[in-house]
This record gives sequence, structure tokens and C-alpha cells, in this order.
Amino acid sequence: MVFMKYLFYLFVGLLFPLLSLAHVGSSGVVFEGVAGKYPVQVFVQPPDVIPGTAKVFVLVGMGRVEHISLKPIYFSAGDEGSPQADPALPVGSEPGQFEGSVWFMETGSASVQVTIEGSLGKGIVVVPIVAISTATRQMPAVTGWVLVGLGALLVGLMTTIFGASLSDSLLMPGQSDTKTSRRRRVTGSVLGATFCFGILFIGNNWWKARADQYRDFLYKPYRANSSVTTQAGQPVLTLRIDSTSQHRRSLSYLVPDHGKLMHLFLVRQGSMDAFAHLHPNRVDSLTFQAALPDLPAGKYLLYADMVRYQGFSYTVTDTLDIPALPRSTSKTLVADPEDTYAVTSSVTTQQPLLGDRAITVCGKPGVRTKLQDGSTIVWEAQPNQTFQTGKVYSLNFSILTPEGKPAVLQPYLGMMGHAAVFKNDGQVYIHLHPTGTFSNASQQILENRIAETERKAPNPSSPQVFRDSVDQVLAKLATLPEAARDAALMPGMKHEGHTNHLSIPYAFPQSGAYRIWVQVKRDNRVLTGVFDAKVL
Repeated sequence: MVFMKYLFYLFVGLLFPLLSLAHVGSSGVVFEGVAGKYPVQVFVQPPDVIPGTAKVFVLVGMGRVEHISLKPIYFSAGDEGSPQADPALPVGSEPGQFEGSVWFMETGSASVQVTIEGSLGKGIVVVPIVAISTATRQMPAVTGWVLVGLGALLVGLMTTIFGASLSDSLLMPGQSDTKTSRRRRVTGSVLGATFCFGILFIGNNWWKARADQYRDFLYKPYRANSSVTTQAGQPVLTLRIDSTSQHRRSLSYLVPDHGKLMHLFLVRQGSMDAFAHLHPNRVDSLTFQAALPDLPAGKYLLYADMVRYQGFSYTVTDTLDIPALPRSTSKTLVADPEDTYAVTSSVTTQQPLLGDRAITVCGKPGVRTKLQDGSTIVWEAQPNQTFQTGKVYSLNFSILTPEGKPAVLQPYLGMMGHAAVFKNDGQVYIHLHPTGTFSNASQQILENRIAETERKAPNPSSPQVFRDSVDQVLAKLATLPEAARDAALMPGMKHEGHTNHLSIPYAFPQSGAYRIWVQVKRDNRVLTGVFDAKVL
């Protein structure tokens, strides 16, 4: 039974494309969709210290809302082991806006269950998050000195109480203080002080041990050692994850994300003018390889997204030096058919660096720009619009054919569009999709856990069996015709509105300059648009 359950989680990871939580510098989770009959947008700001509280903002687009409740649910505990729900309260006089908070007491793959009750009935949505500690908190100096003062007062009181208990309490009513009672008072005070300082010593050691334990369990992102080699004249990117023995086992439990075990993004450091979206093959638990496309030489920022079967997302980071390499026709390592790359102008000079290659025009909000097949894409925003940090925006894009008619988009890796957002200094990276920044597979897995009555989650015991099962599923998926593969990756997904329209919700986490790479597919060709944005 347990084996069948973990196979269910595996196939959920395949059938429901993962809208990866993997990110760098962008911790907020955005959901945009429906809860029952209510159109909703949910923004969850997870705590960076566990135990801690997550802030939850809910925007309901239709219907009269009577009550909204928020409930934290862990994959490990399910609904049976979760606490009671807390209410979300209206925000000011704005209709449809609610705010609340939920406590997360342990680390792990988790979610916030949002329940809406009102004129349109009851609607429930589960928004997955990863509850991890990524920071420590320093006690304010004023608080520290106040506690020192209170501690000194308590020690003084305890010392006085001990001394009085061995002296004054033994005197008869009206009896004067004696030499013996004074000696007993001193002895009691010394014993009291010794007791108090012993308690303080033990407490300080306990606190230090807990603090050290907390620091040991702080989330430590994966690092990688990546390199470019030439195999029979073909440039090959090899990525080997630098992992502890504890993390090595977890890397055997990866599940497909849009039918791929890894989504690897490259962007040229500094100029941000060259971009690639690759899907390396797994050589072993720690090693992945991909055929390198015809990118210009330079130093690249590397971000690789992976997802574990419980829905826990990882981003592996590295820098990669790509030398000037001759173009190769060798096919020693066959490139993934969904691998793409694009070159545009530099963020520093706005001039194309390469004169012998097709350059993708870099656009701005409100300005229509050309794509590689002659079609056009426009970011539907005010020209030269600036954006605010922490505010959820719907990034809306429209694609037109070369003749100016609405383009018909095809699914690309199980979604109607992808976007990779980079801050120009490399401190922010995230892979986005139309329904938000969360993992759809995690959502389905956690919904299934909520339906179960067992508190203990199924845990596959054999990394090798699980890894081999995933590889077999991926091999089978690769043999399917494109239409059948799309149907497997996006079951039940409906295209709403105009087929040429793409809407992606996101909240920029930091001020600065950003570059956004948008990928869509039409006429069996993946097209990449690029836009610059300024965030205040």
C-alpha cells in the first residue's frame, strides 16, 4: 500500500506540471485561479524563521464573502495533524481584500489552505509553500539590557528569600537579630546566589545548544560545480551538485517538472544579453549533462531548478565560464528538443554584441517588439511604467502574427507560457507561469494528503527503485507524439480568453533593474521575448 501511494505522488509529479517554487531572492508565493466559484489571487509571504508566521493576503474578485479561514498543513502531518484554522479579516474598506497570518512550527513541504464561504457557496484552494529557516534574529540591545536588569532583580529577590528563610523565619516574634541568625542569613544568601547562578549557567548552555542546533539546520542552498568540455567536437555542459551525504539521498527522489527533472537557466553576467533554457539529462544522482547551444563566450550565472516528490523545491546556483567555441555539427550528445536560447542587447550599452547572429529585440512595457519568426509581442503596460516592490502585478503579454492578427499559441512544456525573471545584479531569479509561482504538483500532492486520515506520510525506502521508476516514466514520455505529451503534461487545462494572451502574476521582491525572458510556442517553434523593467 505504501509503495502504491508513493507511486501516486510520482505520477502526480508527472501529470500536473510543477510551477516551481524554486527561486533566488523571491520568497513570496502567488496563486491566481479559482476557489470553487470565486476568482481569487492569494499572496503568501512565508516566514524566514521557523517557528514563525506567514502573512497571507487574499483578493476575491466576485461574490459576497462572509468568512475566510487560513490553515497551515504539512505534507508530513496531513490534515489530521494540522492545527485549527485562523480567520482572515477584511482590509480597510476595500471590497474583496482580506489579510491574515498562520503559524508554521516545523520545517518542510507545507501549504496554506484557504477556505472561502459566501454567496457563491464554499470554495477551497491549497497554496503550497516551503517552510524553511533561512535567517537568524538578533535580540535588540534595549530588550537585552531590560532582560539583564530583570534577571538581576530576580537573582537579588531569590538571594534575599533564601537568606531570610534560614534566618528571619526562625526568629520568634519580637526576638532581636542574633549573631547566629546573621550567619545563617549570609549562608542562605550564598546558597541562594549559588542556586540562581547554577540555573543561569545551565540555562545559558541549553540556550547556546539550541541556537547552535538552529544554525546547523538553517537551510543551506545547493551549490554546483559546472564546466564546459568538448566531446568529439561538441561542447557539453556538465553540472555536478556539491551535496552533503544527508542531501545526497534526497536527490534520488526528484520528480518531473513539466516532464523534465531539471530546468537549467543561463544568463550572461553583467550584460544579461544571452539566455538559455536547458533540460540536462541525469547521469547519476548528482551529475547532469546537456548539449551546450551556440552561446557567446563569457561568464554566465547558472540557476537549475529541481523538485522532490513531497513538493520541496530546490534551486542550484553556480557561475559558468563559456569559452569561445567553434560551431559544431557533432551529435555525440543529442540536445533536448525543448532546449532554447536567445541573444539580445546588453543592459549596459543597449547595443548588440554579436553581429553575425539573429538578435532578439529587447522590449519595454507598452512597446511592441518582434520575435524570431516575425510575429510580435507586447507587454500590456504603460510605456516606461515603473513597478513597486512587494506589490502583486499581473504581467500581461499579447502575441500577434506577422500580419497583425492574434496568434494561436501552443503548449510549451505543459504550459501556455513561461517566464524567467532576473535582477540585473543576479540577486533575484525565478521561473514563472500563468497560475503563479507555486508548484501545481505540490498542490495536488498536499490535497491528497489532506484527504487521507493517516498522519504518517508514505516514504519510499529505496532511492534506486524510485530513481529508476522516474527514469522509465521520462523515457516513455519522450517517445510520445507532441500532442500526446502535451495532453499528459496538462490534463484538464483549459485556455481562457484569447489564445494569444499570456498573464503571469508576480511581486518584485527588491528594487532595481530587471530583465524578463518570456517564452511561448507557435507553429511548432519556441519564441523568446525579452523585456526590461524598473522596480522602485
